[in-house]
Amino acid sequence: MLCFYPTEMVCRIRRIGKDRIHTLVIWTKNPEPIFTNDELRRLAEDLDQIMILVTITGLGGTYLEPAVPSQEKVLDMLPGVVQWVGKPERVSIRYDPLLDADSPCGRLTNMDAEHFSIVAKASGSLGIPIIRTSYVTAYPKVIRRFAKFGIHLREHPVDEVIALIQDKFIPIASHYGTEIRTCTFPSLTRGGCIDGAELSRLHPRNEPCSLSKDPTQRPACQCTRSLDIGQWYQCGHGCRYCYGNPVEEEQSHHASGSEKPQ
Repeated sequence: MLCFYPTEMVCRIRRIGKDRIHTLVIWTKNPEPIFTNDELRRLAEDLDQIMILVTITGLGGTYLEPAVPSQEKVLDMLPGVVQWVGKPERVSIRYDPLLDADSPCGRLTNMDAEHFSIVAKASGSLGIPIIRTSYVTAYPKVIRRFAKFGIHLREHPVDEVIALIQDKFIPIASHYGTEIRTCTFPSLTRGGCIDGAELSRLHPRNEPCSLSKDPTQRPACQCTRSLDIGQWYQCGHGCRYCYGNPVEEEQSHHASGSEKPQ
């Protein structure tokens, strides 16, 4: 929504009202509109706090994410993102989802320690403290879409995915001064993508927000309660695995507003 429909997102936030928003959490694979849209810049000045979750899977521009900017381009945008939100703690990288697939263009995967280390190094150099990751969920809709595009998902056992994160990714992240969070693997780390305690701590006036678990998410998800303000608009990125598309060729980005205590 941020990337392709910034005006619509700003209008929705204005209708909600800044006094009802503790933190605006923006999820995006392309933060460039942050620097080019005057409405977004004015919005940032009005709200108490904005958190940016920048998704960098390392698959941008491949058959799986055909119109997503390359990893190099998004990493180059990160200093501007940090400057926009005011401090690196308000930026988080989502190396998510982890996936491994065979495609008409060959095998495509980001379940690779060397690949991950590039993202971890860039994040650490900017003081971005957290990289969030999880494993792709093979929803029936995703499998149908994969079949349509000639993609076969190589499904890995949960224990194997946990071992990759625990034995490879966590030490790499630590080496570069960052921390891994695994929203859907509570046995590994604590804290969801939307973490009410974290958002309360970072708030400029230390205002608390909801700490209750979000009932609309998967059982293992650790996200705290928020209001999803996204819409099912068509997305030009065309990620093959996106489960949120309203139709087969569409994808929706979304933003979330963290709720104040009820």
